[in-house]
Amino acid sequence: MIEVYCTVLSVFANMWYYIMETQIMAMDESYLKSRAAFEGHNNYHEMFVNALSKISTDVKLGGVRSCLAIGPGEGWCELEFLKHCKANISKFIGIEPDHASAEHLRTSLRSNLPGVESQVFETTVQNWEGPDEPVDFIMIFQVFYHIEAGERQEFLKKVHDSWLVSGGYVAIASVNKGASSKIYENLGYTLPPWEEIEADFLKAGFTKHCEQKLHFSTDYSGRGGEDFLPFFQIHFKDRVITLAELREAMKGPPSEGKVDEFHMLAVFKSMN
Repeated sequence: MIEVYCTVLSVFANMWYYIMETQIMAMDESYLKSRAAFEGHNNYHEMFVNALSKISTDVKLGGVRSCLAIGPGEGWCELEFLKHCKANISKFIGIEPDHASAEHLRTSLRSNLPGVESQVFETTVQNWEGPDEPVDFIMIFQVFYHIEAGERQEFLKKVHDSWLVSGGYVAIASVNKGASSKIYENLGYTLPPWEEIEADFLKAGFTKHCEQKLHFSTDYSGRGGEDFLPFFQIHFKDRVITLAELREAMKGPPSEGKVDEFHMLAVFKSMN
């Protein structure tokens, strides 16, 4: 009797995991479209370029020959950074787990960096073994939400000691505060505070070279949440976020119109 009971439980457990994986996979397939919808309702790209025009006066990448982009999506921000800081790269490595985004990244690299040796690995940074040899420059934009706080220090130490050349640079972009942070909190997820990310970089052996605050706005007015659901779902691997949950989380200031968002763009230098 006990064996039958355990077998039934096992069957139901397998069914549950299958349903979860299927639903999340469906979300992943529409993630690129959802991200485009989200970005279409804010002026992040405009403010990112404005910040680059200031940061490029302090960051000169003329001597950079190889770079690594972690979680670049389609690569728009990464390519803009390389262009504004006048990088002269001959090798580009991208780590992007989303298949559709990886395909778009490959197309963008062929168009924007012709003649540059490029590799795009479709995997997570946690499962990637690292570059064959250290690179000169690493970009980590909007990725620390996908790295657990307990893993972050170990990850940054690996970046500093093994993935980056001595004296190399790491550029990062991450949320500071804003309405989106509140939506995540309402859904049960807390975005990593900028102060903690910065402190972990310093502990890993980096020094801060420069930083710029990104102040942009997102317009949530008239949005029912359907377009944004896959965008928020990507942060929840253990459960499926329902549309009703997202709508409830968006109540308050986010649903009333344009709201302020604050991110940080910073460059750290390895000090081996």
